[in-house]
Amino acid sequence: MLTSQITLLVFFFISYVSAQTAVVFGGSGAVGSEVLKSILSDEFFDEVIVVGRHRSFKKIDEIVSSAAIGAKVTKVKLARVEDISTYADIDRADACLIALGASAPHHINLQQWLSVEIDLVRTIAEFCNKIQVRSISLLSAVDVENESAVPFTKEEIASYGEGSLGWINMIILYMRVKGLEEKAVIESASDVQYVRLFQPNTIVTDQPRYGWFDATLFRLHKLVDPYLPTQYHSVHVRLLGAAMVADAKRKLQEEGDGSQQDVAKLTFKDFVSVAGKAFRDSLDAKEDEL
Repeated sequence: MLTSQITLLVFFFISYVSAQTAVVFGGSGAVGSEVLKSILSDEFFDEVIVVGRHRSFKKIDEIVSSAAIGAKVTKVKLARVEDISTYADIDRADACLIALGASAPHHINLQQWLSVEIDLVRTIAEFCNKIQVRSISLLSAVDVENESAVPFTKEEIASYGEGSLGWINMIILYMRVKGLEEKAVIESASDVQYVRLFQPNTIVTDQPRYGWFDATLFRLHKLVDPYLPTQYHSVHVRLLGAAMVADAKRKLQEEGDGSQQDVAKLTFKDFVSVAGKAFRDSLDAKEDEL
């Protein structure tokens, strides 16, 4: 009798300490939805907390209902994602995965873009820091250098006016904005052991999100990817989502005292490595059939 009780106690303790909780921001977006699907299909995570605005949960509900769910799903529906800063019902988690941003920066003004890419992401990183996650993953972009990113002055922001930025201004400012976004996460997540900056080039989706521009770019990449340096290869959204989850899982399984923040940038070769070559090969086979 005593032996069986001890066995149950040990089993309970092992299950408790190994339970892992992931918090996902941007779960209704192209990349975030793949992150959510990957978590739901991985038995490593006991719980996934999905944070988003009320109107974003239609797609999230569809993903959850169609998944073979092993993890408990907790939905945090907010009027504004910024409200997560005062949300008190999450006190601890293991990993945060951030896959949100302005979907069409060329259609908004600079101040609006900065409020999403920098202010909102900083608020999220501060929250993740507060709930003591060990790993935080951010969707960024290829060749971003947060080390040299210079903050915008009020005068600079005002000089772009209140109208839409347009394609040209967006392209000119893009790397700087993303660099400031990375810097905001690194600084705000100062107590998080692993900060993972995912830097993809073109993200390929099954259906083009921006009409003819995406469709043309996807076809072009099929031709030129074999001749480009690896970091500039296009990446399928499913591979990217799977890589973000697999990497978080790997870091959570590592031992470390957390005394020093470990910041790493991941590019295409890392996505393939961490998600598995077999996964990449299966994607290539599906693309060949299309």
